[in-house]
Amino acid sequence: MNRKSANGGFTLIEALVVIALTGILVALAVPSMRSTIERSSISSQVNSYIGALRLARSEAIKLGTTVKMCRSTAPEATTPSCAGVAGSWASGWIVFIDRDDDGTLDTDDVLLRVQGAFSDSGGITSGSGADIVYRFRPTGLLASGVDSLSFVSRSADATQQRVVCVGLQGRARITTGGTSTCSSADS
Repeated sequence: MNRKSANGGFTLIEALVVIALTGILVALAVPSMRSTIERSSISSQVNSYIGALRLARSEAIKLGTTVKMCRSTAPEATTPSCAGVAGSWASGWIVFIDRDDDGTLDTDDVLLRVQGAFSDSGGITSGSGADIVYRFRPTGLLASGVDSLSFVSRSADATQQRVVCVGLQGRARITTGGTSTCSSADS
């Protein structure tokens, strides 16, 4: 009498082959996934920045007052302030109505937006190297702060870099693929 085994499981060799193939597929997918995650992170940072610029500009026009956007080293503090020295915008920024037009967030000013620090940033730096403050006039035009910001991925891959050019009209333009300068048409 020929008995068939009631065991329908995998052999040890079959299980090892499946584990090895899975390991190979994961090893091939990780670099591609890292690039996708970095691209998404840079895109999110750029979108937050441009959203804050648009908010500052539109509030200046809507309210007929000066609105400022500046880098802050502690944007989520009880009383945030502009940084005042050059550094990475990855630390965050604030947007506020500057009623007395002194460039600082005072008790009579209105805080409109706070952007906290980006932990997954390779750096967000000013093109001029100076610390800039965007000062939007009631017309929506910039009184100061014309510059560009470079958004760099953690791996510092130039193809992931995005540069946001901000002109006197208060509008932003994005350059991609490692282009690191803005044209004179942006100012």
